Amino acid sequence: MHRSLLEILVDPISKAPLQVEVVNREEGDEILEGRLKGSGGRSYAITNGIPRFALAAEADQEQTGRSFAFKWGQRETYDSPQVHLEAQQWLVRRYGFESVEQMQDFFGSRKEILDAGCGSGFSSSLWLSPSWRREGEAEWFGVDISGAIDVAQERLGEIAGTSFIQGDILQLPFREGSFDTIFAEGVLHHTPSTEVALKSLVSLLQPEGQMLFYLYRKKAPIREFADDHIRGIISSLEPQQAWEALRPLTRLGQALSGLHAEVEVREDIPYLEIKAGRYDLQRLIYWHFVKLFWNEARTFDENHHVNFDWYHPRYAHRHTEEEIRRWCDEAGLAIFHFDVQESGFTIRATRR
Repeated sequence: MHRSLLEILVDPISKAPLQVEVVNREEGDEILEGRLKGSGGRSYAITNGIPRFALAAEADQEQTGRSFAFKWGQRETYDSPQVHLEAQQWLVRRYGFESVEQMQDFFGSRKEILDAGCGSGFSSSLWLSPSWRREGEAEWFGVDISGAIDVAQERLGEIAGTSFIQGDILQLPFREGSFDTIFAEGVLHHTPSTEVALKSLVSLLQPEGQMLFYLYRKKAPIREFADDHIRGIISSLEPQQAWEALRPLTRLGQALSGLHAEVEVREDIPYLEIKAGRYDLQRLIYWHFVKLFWNEARTFDENHHVNFDWYHPRYAHRHTEEEIRRWCDEAGLAIFHFDVQESGFTIRATRR
């Protein structure tokens, strides 16, 4: 942890300043081990250079954190060049950039970037590179409630201008207005309340600062029912057990995709939210009945990673466009980009 990080850190509960007690440090100002002392007798450990503020408020939140720590620890299931390329192209398209280079230029031109719920740093790694700081001033702060923050540090810690913090999005240890950019890619819906998580981040944003985030979209009625049914079973299992229990679902997705069969729906079925048209059989089932992701360009475990990501976390809220626009308006966010896809909504907005 760099001492410069102390300038924006506060006690996550009282928002009072923190005092640092150094136990071990590297040459320079990097603090490896120590404690941060807050008010009311609270103190927070610094281990492996990461200040640890994570205080899961409830069992379901703790379960979600364990789920993501496990998932992001399986690096062989998401770190291949193929997965990176597909994810990068999808990220660029959804956030309204014309190219990877334009996305990199955008983030490189910012000053203080918070990746809220960074996991292993995967989403930021799609634009974060050793040369990302165009003017040499930008700082990236990754925060995650789970042990995945250690994976993020391992993957991205050698890149200049990066800092890592373990903390809860609903109770972050930062001063108000600390960031000119907040990036929350597929995170807020994994908290007890998507609305509260969104609004809690806005106070950390500077006036005219920009927020970029992605939220799950509410799916067709039978898909919603099936997803909740499966999640109720799978989320009660320990991560490794859940990983194994979901394998038949991923194999079914593989089998359906391998048929290369198409189905023609001749007229709209409004009560199933299925529109007339020609569908690949696997995708028809995927979008309207049950999530069984399969992409033939990926390995089995890379596909399985996506299904585990969906079904094991206890919290995985889905929303409507109307809800999200209302929350942004109430929070003082002016939306200037709103991408709609079957999977979810991608938003860019500025703080009024």
